[in-house]
Amino acid sequence: MEPENSDKILDTVLEVAGEQGWRELTIEMVAEKAGISAPEVISLYPGKRAILNALADRFERLADATVDEDARDPSLPVPERLFDAIMTRFELLQEHRDGYVAILAAARLDPCMTLAGLTRLSPAMGMVLRQTGLGDRGPLGCLRRKVLGALYISVMQVWLNDESEDLGPTMAALDKRLRQLDEIVASTPMKRKKPFQESGFSGG
Repeated sequence: MEPENSDKILDTVLEVAGEQGWRELTIEMVAEKAGISAPEVISLYPGKRAILNALADRFERLADATVDEDARDPSLPVPERLFDAIMTRFELLQEHRDGYVAILAAARLDPCMTLAGLTRLSPAMGMVLRQTGLGDRGPLGCLRRKVLGALYISVMQVWLNDESEDLGPTMAALDKRLRQLDEIVASTPMKRKKPFQESGFSGG
């Protein structure tokens, strides 16, 4: 169970970050805008690293709880399931776009933030694999997580510049990269009949 006012504080953090920038954000700014005392905010999140961890944890919970139902449908082709699961994440980012963009911009200038974010990437892609019925354990699971992680970062660059209301460019980029991945898998020796199915992206 999340502490009282947790969501309110984290939503306010994203709002203030979007307005002022992540580097300029202070606990006092968040407390004032949220109408909560600074000591209460600090008791929950004593620093920016704690805030980032809480934001990441909440994001992963929401990504699992709100994933498109088609992502879990085993009757659909794997690329379609992956599209639905990954697109759920971009839709969640879009809900607090300015705040997340500010955080990502700050991370580009802060190696520690970048490293902390990258450590979250593999578990996140593991969730995507589990949501879509693909295994995320063992050597093949490791390969799948790394490939999807690279794909996710690539599409993230498109999302950062996507000012459309429907995220059309982001969806197009994700679809294109998944199709390219499918073609690469299909073209490997002994795998041409069943793209994704008898490859590093098969189930299990």
